Amino acid sequence: MYIFIIIPIMHMYLNFRKTIYIMHFLMKLKTLNNSMRRYLEFFYVVLVRCRCFSIGFTVCFIYFHRLLLKFRTASNIIFFSDKKCLINIVTILGLGGWRMKASKTSKREKTLFLNEFINNLERKGAHILYMFNDEKRYLDHAYQFISKGIQHQDKILLVDEKSVFRNLSDLLVSNGYSEEEMNLIDFMPVDEFYLSAKGFNAEDSFKQLEEILQLNFEKGIRTRTWGQILPDDSSISEIRKYESHVDRLLQGSNTISVCAYNAFITPAFFQNELLKIHEYVMMDDVIEKSPFYHKKYTSFPASERERVQNLEKENNILIKKNEELLIGNARQKEREKYLELQKINAEKANHAKTVFLSQMSHDLRTPLNTIQGYSQILLMNKNSSELNQKISKIYNASEQLLNLIEEILDFTAINTGRVNIHKEEIQVKSFLEDCVGSILETNTSDIDIHFEGVPSELFIEADPVRLNQIMTNLLDNAMKYNRTNGTVHIYCDYEKDSEEVKINVKDSGIGIEHEDLDLIYEPFYRSKSTMNNWKGTGIGLAIVSQLTKRMNGKYGVTTEGGKGSTFWVSFKKLTKQSNEFMQNNEEQLIPLSQPLRVLYIEDNTDNIDVMRSMLRIIQTIDLQCVTSGKEGIKQVIELKPDIVLLDIALPDMNGFEALKHIKSNSVTKDIPVIAVSADAMESTIKKASEEGCYAYIKKPIHLDEIRNLLESTIKYIVYNRKKGHGH
Repeated sequence: MYIFIIIPIMHMYLNFRKTIYIMHFLMKLKTLNNSMRRYLEFFYVVLVRCRCFSIGFTVCFIYFHRLLLKFRTASNIIFFSDKKCLINIVTILGLGGWRMKASKTSKREKTLFLNEFINNLERKGAHILYMFNDEKRYLDHAYQFISKGIQHQDKILLVDEKSVFRNLSDLLVSNGYSEEEMNLIDFMPVDEFYLSAKGFNAEDSFKQLEEILQLNFEKGIRTRTWGQILPDDSSISEIRKYESHVDRLLQGSNTISVCAYNAFITPAFFQNELLKIHEYVMMDDVIEKSPFYHKKYTSFPASERERVQNLEKENNILIKKNEELLIGNARQKEREKYLELQKINAEKANHAKTVFLSQMSHDLRTPLNTIQGYSQILLMNKNSSELNQKISKIYNASEQLLNLIEEILDFTAINTGRVNIHKEEIQVKSFLEDCVGSILETNTSDIDIHFEGVPSELFIEADPVRLNQIMTNLLDNAMKYNRTNGTVHIYCDYEKDSEEVKINVKDSGIGIEHEDLDLIYEPFYRSKSTMNNWKGTGIGLAIVSQLTKRMNGKYGVTTEGGKGSTFWVSFKKLTKQSNEFMQNNEEQLIPLSQPLRVLYIEDNTDNIDVMRSMLRIIQTIDLQCVTSGKEGIKQVIELKPDIVLLDIALPDMNGFEALKHIKSNSVTKDIPVIAVSADAMESTIKKASEEGCYAYIKKPIHLDEIRNLLESTIKYIVYNRKKGHGH
């Protein structure tokens, strides 16, 4: 195998003759196996014929690199496994390296241009192969060939496409050739001259040509033939036979024949075959002798025919495979195009769904704000116990409806990947106490809830908002599917050396059937045995599973028929806290020197009345209300309120646009703006924060929520005033 490296090095440092002598010596070595001897002979032929290394060998080695990768070794004999690659090597060396030979040996063998060449050889005749790759140059060469023939009064046979004949005729007429001179040209369409019903037929085509030329031969008329052959993959052996007949016919005649082939559509191996049966080859503007031409090839014996037919079959197989690849590639592109279209349609549908859910949420939350707002206000009045019970039922029913809306929106956001996770360290004890406290505040059932305390130094890594959603769903689930006067236990499993903390929610309910265990975390799944007794959407546990996975946690359930179930989630335990946990020592509310001035920008009068009633209960507040964005911006500048409550969906402008005006004004930019909206989509909440909102309240408004938020905002205002900011 090293011979492929040794020979080029020899050629680089020795002259051509010394390299040949050394190769002669190597080929005579008795220790050389047959395979290596064949390769040396191949290189020897290449060197002798091409006498050039720079191009012929360079291109040759590119192909040999491909061949070496496909060599197989058996009994220390290396042989080719890619015949097509070898054919390409020979073709390139014939059409490329041979050109270098001609240019380097111009003193010994002169290279001529077309007309110059014909002037020298027209007495003895010539069979010229013309490989072209440029239609314009092809037409120019055909014009030169035919126009010179007209000038010499030669008989001209043109076999080409009709469009080529029209273009040539126009060119000749435009250059002053008369109709009488044009009559010297006999034109035959290529599809009529060469082709039969079954394709290219060598015998029929040659017979036609022989009949035409024989008369000219007898009369001694000088003749020129120009024909373009369009090779078909199934007719290569027939063309080879035809060209062999033509070459023998024209030997010693006074006929110059040019057989033109388009290099782009003629297979490489067939170009190599054509070089064997054409004594002269024209490429670009020059004519040179073919390096592979020999008279023995023109006889085209049976063995040669069989070889060409085998090459033809291999080429057809290659073409078929190539077509299959092209079809496969086209199908793949169609598939990709289809998938891209499906993706666009899915994104459009997803966007439409998001818009619909956002609008639905807004439209449902708006009336709920009025129902829940007034229910909370009425419950704070001194009413009879019977009236308070009825008001509580109204409030609880509206709260259930709100929970259903929240579940649907949460599940949609999770499925579409619009949930952002912000993990931080969470103290398990205080977090679970808050969760249980929230449930106890709204618990009107006969279910007892017990929380088994955990050490205060126990921390986990999770998103507090998402973990609260998980615990709320697990606790709601435990209470919903419990027995009358049942119990719910919340406890943690943790080991000192463990890397996880498991939070368990155990109920005393009916348990879960074995066949339902693999399905309960599926969206909208509800067991047939419980469907009629308990209502719900069936997506609470699906939300638990999705959010837990998003936070790299684990989840599961253990159950015993008739004795209840234990649902659990586990998260990474933090052994070290980056910040020492601070106990929740809330500062006392610092009263302002004068009533808090609040401007509420809201177009719904019912919402304004609810807010006014709530703020009246909380603290002495000077509340001003406007119903449009433009008026709101004007009033913020004039009144300079302590707090701005801003609805997002205003009739005259988007709430975010109003917010930009407030934040861009140097007089009002430090005023805290709290968004109050029925739009509960996370993307909207995130945008509000990015645009500069101090906080975001979702409708319906809870009295405790607005109270806590106002307290924190007052602290913020007092702090800014101490620092010299604000108004």
